Amino acid sequence: MRSYQQFCPAARALDVVGERWTLLIVRDLLLGPKRYTDLQAGLPGIGPNVLADRLRSLEGAGLARKRRLPPPAASTVYELTELGAGLRPALEELFRWGLHFAATPSAADAVKASWWLPAIRAAIRPESVPADVDDTYELRIGDDAVTVTTKAGDVQTHDGPADDPDVVIRTDHMTFALLGRGEISASEAIESGALTVEGDAAAAERCRALFAT
Repeated sequence: MRSYQQFCPAARALDVVGERWTLLIVRDLLLGPKRYTDLQAGLPGIGPNVLADRLRSLEGAGLARKRRLPPPAASTVYELTELGAGLRPALEELFRWGLHFAATPSAADAVKASWWLPAIRAAIRPESVPADVDDTYELRIGDDAVTVTTKAGDVQTHDGPADDPDVVIRTDHMTFALLGRGEISASEAIESGALTVEGDAAAAERCRALFAT
């Protein structure tokens, strides 16, 4: 591991997570434990040797650990430690800042809805959720889906479609980025046809309030 050799908290942090791919591995592990093959599939372009090296570095720094799942899974997963999970606020702020550079994806860009989950989580206003609400919102971004659930005032997000969503919202990645940057409103996206909302009208309004700025 290379070092900036500066006695500065920012430099020390970058000594640990500043290598290429490291923060994207943390991004994926913030969604939950992952097998090595899951991480490799979720990081198009990373070489197996690089992934293995970055995981060893994260383990050595105390940010990640390996754990053996009990049967019937019986597979080894990587997960963040409490110290590693402490990067969540920093990554959420990086996502907010990075929206300014999220222009139209190029033909060479890989695109996955799950990569937007930290940005979605950062945009949530949990104080807007009534304690007695139990809603499930499915966000279809391009060909993928992510799910937001609210229950007893708690809000959770996860990758993949919902089993029985109260609301299904469909849009493309570019429109989603424009909404995140505040360059268009949800009503403007709906009017243009770039965003559609299906499901219970009251739940749709609660979903809008959850992300209102």
